[in-house]
Amino acid sequence: MTRCRHGVSAVLSSVLRREADGVWKAIFNHPFVVELFEGTLPMDKFKFYVLQDYNYLLGLMKALAIAAAKSSYEISRELLELAYMEASTEMKSYEELLKRLGLSLDDAMRASPTPTNVAYVNFLLAISYSGTPCQAIASFLPCFWSYADIAEVHRDKLGKNPVKVYVDWASVYLSPEYRGIVSRMRRLLDSKCTSDDAEKLKDIFVLGSKYEYMFWDAAYRMERWPI
Repeated sequence: MTRCRHGVSAVLSSVLRREADGVWKAIFNHPFVVELFEGTLPMDKFKFYVLQDYNYLLGLMKALAIAAAKSSYEISRELLELAYMEASTEMKSYEELLKRLGLSLDDAMRASPTPTNVAYVNFLLAISYSGTPCQAIASFLPCFWSYADIAEVHRDKLGKNPVKVYVDWASVYLSPEYRGIVSRMRRLLDSKCTSDDAEKLKDIFVLGSKYEYMFWDAAYRMERWPI
């Protein structure tokens, strides 16, 4: 728990979320996100995103495992369960998605991570290596949480979305199962982390949120290395 301006107790994860509100609003309104939920996003941009996201998830799994190795049993158990979920359920879903898009696992493995992707994964790994378990959780949380909120903000668009693969992809983040994952992560932060580290956690959460925005933007621009 931490304190709001008027002395009223507030849940730490909510404090971090408010701190990043401007960034999250920019994410909600990014053309990649809006066009994806409307069904007007060019398919080549979505394929580019999927290949990049597959590589990002590999880095996320490593960061989760590193943070788990440094944590107390309770935090370690939660993070390892998340890492296992990413390695099994999430990756299996991605392999199926790749097939639907006419892509293969080899295509994903050969895809060169963009500068933004490299920077984002290195940020997660650096916090997991050198930061506290609470700092690591704060770095992971924007990814998991923002996808749920993006889907909720744009839920109504899916009813008119003519692209089935977009609808199926987005609907995952509206499911009770996925919302439950986000709730677990928030509870972990709120129950195990204190306001003593709040300023550092805010900085990490906001930076993670900015990387989320940059990831969407890089996919929309189909970012390449300049040299």
